[in-house]
Amino acid sequence: MNVKTTLQILLCCGIMASASNLANPAVTFPDARIAVGASYHLGGYTITNKEVAAMLNRFHARVEYAPSTFIGFGVDLGATQVEVDRYYSSSDSIPVFHGKYGFSGGAHLKLSSPAFLNNLVSIIGIGQATYFTSKNQHNATYRGIDGAGVIGLQFHLPGFGYISTGPLVYLINGTNVSYTGKENFYSNSNNIRGWIAVDYFPKMKDVTSNKPYISLEVSVSPKANYSERIPVQEFSISLSIGAITGRLYGIESDVDWEP
Repeated sequence: MNVKTTLQILLCCGIMASASNLANPAVTFPDARIAVGASYHLGGYTITNKEVAAMLNRFHARVEYAPSTFIGFGVDLGATQVEVDRYYSSSDSIPVFHGKYGFSGGAHLKLSSPAFLNNLVSIIGIGQATYFTSKNQHNATYRGIDGAGVIGLQFHLPGFGYISTGPLVYLINGTNVSYTGKENFYSNSNNIRGWIAVDYFPKMKDVTSNKPYISLEVSVSPKANYSERIPVQEFSISLSIGAITGRLYGIESDVDWEP
């Protein structure tokens, strides 16, 4: 197989992946406040009907507004870069795909029940959808929408923060336009994962009146694996930092919210 044929097959395979990390932080916060943060996400996914391993890097900034204590919504903007393992067709090996960083942006919604069991446990729901587009060195274009959602439990650890966990559903609906102009439609192979997020709120009253946070998020598929070329397969890890403002309007409570 010559180089031109190899590249054509590679670009027409519909190789794409993207991901949504849900934390930043996972907890809902009291009304009339805004959270601003930034995150790095490293995730591995199995894509196309060929079950090709793909790994991505995503940098996002997030702004979230809470109109009430039990709901928050916001926008996410940043860039995503994709690496894809080689795959084999008969006796031919198709090379590894190296993508470039491209625009990604979307929106998220967080819901929470009133806390129960001494105000230490809540039922939560979090969803996010992201549009992305990217080109490689041969000007093949990858675009589409990926989304993630979870329903689970959130545990309050007074003086530390929150731990949230539950089953996560992750879907990709994407289109690839190869350098020849051919379009391909595809999605990810495995949609269900286990998910856990830890939101830590360090005590910094002497430094700022805002509430800084650090969020660590992990998702794992039952088919989690690794290889030398794509070490992250069917699991992901995300790290986020940011801060939640004090109340921006309305009547201040005598006792401020403390995570």
